[in-house]
Amino acid sequence: MGNLLEGAYDLHIHCGPDVVPRSVSGLDMARRAAARGMRGFAIKAHYDCTCQQAALVKALVPEVNTIGTLTMNSTVGGVNPMAVEMAARTGARIVWCPTFDSASQQKYYLENLPEYIVMQSKLLGRGVEVPSYCLIDQEGSLTREMSDVLDLVQEYDMVLATGHITHPETFALAKEAHRRGFHKLLITHADWSFTHYSIEEKLALVELGAMIEHTYTSPALLHSVSWEESFREMRAVGAEHIVASTDLGQAKNVFPDEGLQFYAEKILEAGFTREELRQMLVTNPAVLVEL
Repeated sequence: MGNLLEGAYDLHIHCGPDVVPRSVSGLDMARRAAARGMRGFAIKAHYDCTCQQAALVKALVPEVNTIGTLTMNSTVGGVNPMAVEMAARTGARIVWCPTFDSASQQKYYLENLPEYIVMQSKLLGRGVEVPSYCLIDQEGSLTREMSDVLDLVQEYDMVLATGHITHPETFALAKEAHRRGFHKLLITHADWSFTHYSIEEKLALVELGAMIEHTYTSPALLHSVSWEESFREMRAVGAEHIVASTDLGQAKNVFPDEGLQFYAEKILEAGFTREELRQMLVTNPAVLVEL
């Protein structure tokens, strides 16, 4: 099939240095992306702002749009408007809602993913409180802090990605974003077991202006869904509303560009057209992150 990544973005790559081993550094990823003809990629870290790393990488590999991001976990103060303001001023294009410090999921991660949240486990073992975050209050409305974050994301024309939050949080966020006319809400790995949205939920979120992210890792590595089910959901939602990315960078897995090429091949083999593939890999991500 040849190289299918010309002009593509991958908006979900975990690069080193990080708190766990990664398969590729930001600089090496940029060089790999350039060799593939990719337009760019985003560096995601659960516990750090990646904007300064992205700026340095972009200076060294200017032909690739290396994107800095922020994830609102405890190391940046959680749902923290000041952290979002700082990230925006240093070039962030994506802000993720809480992931491993999401209030509803922290217990699960502590018990099942110790390699990722060893920091929390260490502190909790010493009797040190580790905060977690919920985006809605008891009435189901966005918290003041989350509303302030949404103000800033909209002001700086950044993407707001849902991270690992619950469905009620996501729908509260989507409804408020729609009310405000904000159309850069990205539903993070919507086919992963812990954040899986049904076709009906995805269509409702699309109706509210959101984009839906499908990731290579969900069917290929995590087996959260089968390839057939993932593609069935993608067809139902429509390529014009989907961003395809990898969620790769884990030390034991293939390099992200290799995973994205394989993902692209699988999408075509499933019967999607090259135009639909380009929509998911090139057009939709560019609309979200390019100014």
